[in-house]
Amino acid sequence: MAPRSVAIVGATERVDASSSFVIRNLMRFGYQGKIIPVHPKAETIFGHRASPSLSALDAAPDVALIGLAADKVATALEESGRIGVKAAVVLASGFAELGEVGRERQRRLIEIAERYSMVICGPNCLGLFNLGAGAALCSSSLSTNLEAGRFAILSHSGASALALSNTGRFGLSYIVSSGNSAVTDIPDYLEFLAADEATSAVGVVIEAIREPERLAAAMGKMHAAGKPVIALRAGRSARGAQATAAHTGSLAGSNEAYRAFFNRVGMIVAPDMDGFIETATLCLNLRQTPTKPGIAIVGVSGGGVAHVSDIADEAGLSLPDLQAETIAKLKALLPPFATPQNPLDTTGAVFANGGIYRDVLHALADDPSIGLIVAAQDAPSALDDLCASEYLGIAEAVSEYAAADKTPVVFMSNLSSGHHRAVEAKLPNVPVLRGTRSTLTAIANLTVLNHDVSWPGKATFEKKSLPTGALTEREAKLLLAAEGLPTPREQFVTTANDAAEAAKALGFPVVMKIESPDISHKTEAGGVRLNIASEAEARDAFHAIMANARAYDPDAKLRGLSVQEMVKEGVEALVGLVRHEPFGFGLVVGIGGVLVELVKDTAFDLLPIDLARAEMLIDETKLASLLEGYRGAPKTDRRALVKLLVQLSDFAARYGDDIEAVDLNPVAVLPDGRGVRILDALIIPRANVW
Repeated sequence: MAPRSVAIVGATERVDASSSFVIRNLMRFGYQGKIIPVHPKAETIFGHRASPSLSALDAAPDVALIGLAADKVATALEESGRIGVKAAVVLASGFAELGEVGRERQRRLIEIAERYSMVICGPNCLGLFNLGAGAALCSSSLSTNLEAGRFAILSHSGASALALSNTGRFGLSYIVSSGNSAVTDIPDYLEFLAADEATSAVGVVIEAIREPERLAAAMGKMHAAGKPVIALRAGRSARGAQATAAHTGSLAGSNEAYRAFFNRVGMIVAPDMDGFIETATLCLNLRQTPTKPGIAIVGVSGGGVAHVSDIADEAGLSLPDLQAETIAKLKALLPPFATPQNPLDTTGAVFANGGIYRDVLHALADDPSIGLIVAAQDAPSALDDLCASEYLGIAEAVSEYAAADKTPVVFMSNLSSGHHRAVEAKLPNVPVLRGTRSTLTAIANLTVLNHDVSWPGKATFEKKSLPTGALTEREAKLLLAAEGLPTPREQFVTTANDAAEAAKALGFPVVMKIESPDISHKTEAGGVRLNIASEAEARDAFHAIMANARAYDPDAKLRGLSVQEMVKEGVEALVGLVRHEPFGFGLVVGIGGVLVELVKDTAFDLLPIDLARAEMLIDETKLASLLEGYRGAPKTDRRALVKLLVQLSDFAARYGDDIEAVDLNPVAVLPDGRGVRILDALIIPRANVW
C-alpha cells in the first residue's frame, strides 16, 4: 500500500499494455520510490533502467507488479517469492472467473502466496493507488483531477472503483480494485485502514463475502478507530438468490442475508452509487454524529418541504412535532402568515434577511427532540450568477450557524445535479448533499447505524445429528418437541378405525394429515382435512386423504395419517430457518398461514439471536399488530413466540450441520398466557438440497 520500490514484470512501452499504464501512472503522479521495469532484453523502459529478471536484482522490491498473461503469472510469482518479495499485484484475467482451468491457476497462485507469506492484490483487477504517495499501481488511465483526501475505496469491481473515485465530491486516500481477491481481500485492507492516519472513512463495493468472521473482526477494528464503512453490494437481485423448498427460502434470499450481516457488523448499506456518494460525503463532512433521532426539515417553500417530508417518511426518518417553546421562538422570527411546524416553511422573508434563517436554525437546534437539521434549498447548477446570488444569503446563514457547533445541519438540493458552484462555495463547513432520496436515505442509515459487531455469537450447545432419511411432519415435530419446542398432541394411525379412535381420544374437532416423507406440501396434495367432528368423519377422511395423496404422487410412500388436536384460536405466524452461505443460518418470522407467500410480511436476521433481537424482529412485521389484538381480537402470547424464536436459534446450533431449512407454518400464537403451538413443520436435511 506504500511501497518504496516497485518492480514491473512484463514491462513494455507498448501503449495498450497493462504494464505500460502502470509505469506511466507512476510517473504522472510523481511517485518518489524506485521504479524497476523487468524485461529480458530492453535496457530502459520509459527512461527507467530495466532488469532482465527479478532474480538479477540486488535487493527484493517491496512490490512486484505482474503484467503478464494468466498462464505466465505463476512462474513470475514463484520467482518473486523466492527472492523475498512480500507483496504483489496481479493484473491478468483468466483465473477463477474463467472455468476449471482458471480455478486451477488461482489455486496455484494461492499456494505460492501461502508458501512465501505474500499479500496479493488481484488477480483480475486494475490494481491500487495510494494518492498520498503517488503509488499508482493501476492498469487503467487515472485522472489527474483526483485529489488526495480522507476517503478510501475498496472494490471487487475495477469499473466501479474508477466511477466512484472520479465524482469530484471527496478526496481519496486509497483506491483498491482487488478483483478476485484470491489472497488479500476486503477484511485485510480494512484492518490496514483502521490504523491508517490518512483515512477517516471507507467505502467498499462487494460482490461476495467469503470469510464473514474475518470481515466482522475487521469491522470491530474500524469501529474502535471511529471510522464508518459504507457498503454497496453488487448482485443482490432475486435472480441470484438460492431458494429451497421451504417457504423461508423464497421469503429470505441472499440479499436479506447480506443486509442482516451488514447490520450486525455495523456497515452502512448504500442502495446504489448515488446513495454511496451522498453517504460518503455525509460521513466525511458531518461535524458530529446526531445524538437524537429527530429530524427537522426547513426550507423556503411549503410545497418543497412537503416533498422532502414525503421522502423522509419513506426513508423511515422521524420528524417530531416541535415543542411549544420552539414554536414561540419561530413565531417571533417569522412573518405572521408563516406556520411554525416541522417541516418548516420559512417563507421568502429569508431572501431579504439571511439572519432570520440563521436564527431559525438556532431555534430548531434548541428543541430537545431534534438531532439533525436538513436545510432543503435548491439553487440549480445551471443558474446564471445573478440568479444564483439570491441564494447566497441563505448559504451564508447556514454556514454561520454551523460554526456554532450546535445540532448538526446538512444543506440539501432536491436535484441530483446539485447546487450552483457559488452557493456551494459558501458552505465549506457543512455537508452539501444532492438528491432528495439519496440524501435522506444516507441520513437514515447514519442515524440508526450499529456501532458494534454483534455477529457471530458464541454457541455452546452440544452438536446433534438428524435421523437418517427424509422426515415427515410428525417426525419433525417429535424432534422439535424433544428439544423443548411446543407442539400439539397427535397420534399416528394406519387404518380408518385407528383414525376414528385417535380422534375420539384427542377430543373433537381434530385435524388429519397425510404421513409421507415424499409429500412436503400436504395441502396441495389434498392431504389435509380440518374440523373432523366425529368418528364417522374421521373414517371417511382417512380414505379420502389416502386417495388424494395417491393421485397426487403415485410413487410416494404413504405410511398412514397423523391425527392432531385442532387449535382454532390465536394468530398464525411463520417461523423458519434457511441456510445462506457463507453466513450459516438465518431466521425468518412473519405472518403465517396459507397466504404467507402472497402477504410476504416477514423479517430476517442471521443466527444466533437472543430475546432482545427476537423482539426486534417481530416489531419489524405487521405480525406485531396482530399479536397485540387487531380490531378487537384478544391479545396473544407474544412472549411465548419470542421464546420460540430463540429456541429455534438454539435448535439450529445443535442440528445445523445436518439441516438445509426448517419451515414452521403455521405456528399458532394463542391468547395471552397460553403459549404457542407448532401446527406444521418441515425440516429439509442438508443432504437433500432441492
